[in-house]
Amino acid sequence: MIEIRIPKEIRTYKEKLFFGLNLRQLVCTAITLAVNVPLYWFGRHYVGEDTASWLVILIAMPLFLIGYFNYNGMTFEQFLKTVIQHELIYPQKRKYVTVNMFEVLTNAKEENKSVFDFKKKTNKNGSK
Repeated sequence: MIEIRIPKEIRTYKEKLFFGLNLRQLVCTAITLAVNVPLYWFGRHYVGEDTASWLVILIAMPLFLIGYFNYNGMTFEQFLKTVIQHELIYPQKRKYVTVNMFEVLTNAKEENKSVFDFKKKTNKNGSK
């Protein structure tokens, strides 16, 4: 009897095309091979085998990350965008400002004013 594997979460399913690779992985692997094989083949005569092999590794790593990296359902580009936003764009320290209602009511009572008059005069930070 033929068994068909059904994924638990249908949104995580990726269609396998060739050698168990999905389209994204297949394209990135092809680009990596197309760039790095000629680079090593022709570059080893000019810069030496050790340097050419290190160049191939350094160029292949980002291409493989783009194709194979997956973190919490995010691709490499989505993950990189999230890290940049978290570390560089959005503030790290957030200012937490509260309004002390006890102080507001006490000040209003001492000045014989209505609480609603005090709220009109203050801004969002609670200062006058």
